[in-house]
Amino acid sequence: MIEAVRNLKTGDLLRLPDGAGEVLFGAEEIAARVAELGSQITADYQGKVPVLVAILRGGFIFQCDLARKISVPQEFDFLAVSRFNPQERGRTAVKVLHDLRSDIRGRDVLVVEGIRTDSTKIEYVQTFLQLREPSSLRFAALVCHERARNHSVPLQYKGFDIGNEFVVGCGLDHQERYRNLPIIATFNPTGGGAAAAPRSAGADVAAGG
Repeated sequence: MIEAVRNLKTGDLLRLPDGAGEVLFGAEEIAARVAELGSQITADYQGKVPVLVAILRGGFIFQCDLARKISVPQEFDFLAVSRFNPQERGRTAVKVLHDLRSDIRGRDVLVVEGIRTDSTKIEYVQTFLQLREPSSLRFAALVCHERARNHSVPLQYKGFDIGNEFVVGCGLDHQERYRNLPIIATFNPTGGGAAAAPRSAGADVAAGG
């Protein structure tokens, strides 16, 4: 299943058990872009040991892929936050589900997100981490929604700009599935069809992820 998906290119149709979508970025294109980001981060963190903090759950696969392309020593940690009330968008209306296990005081911290949206949760994350007095705090995201490009929390490292589509793959999910897909594709639940006309027949994917 994964090998079939790995061969899909931009514009191809992806058929999933509970929906379909269009491939925005294929596996090779993603790998190449992650390698470029890794080289940039390596240059920026020369002589330092950054702490890569993945925002769970969407950021953990990007964290792993990115770490393998960074040539300086590094450490890992994880942070998960959620809203008390999904209807409340205030940056303080957030609870911590999984806290850091590292002491980041005086450390160089790189927050790794799977996707940057216009959510205010990342503002809470920024404040939450700044209170722990890191030496530096930067942000990286594999993909960035169009409406988040001028977010108050800037991205120092960004993989791809997209529209405001719902996407799956590379850590991003639909009902906790498809995080393991090595591509990034739009997703429409059953009946929605592809986001645009595919350039090839695409691939069927068995349930999983």
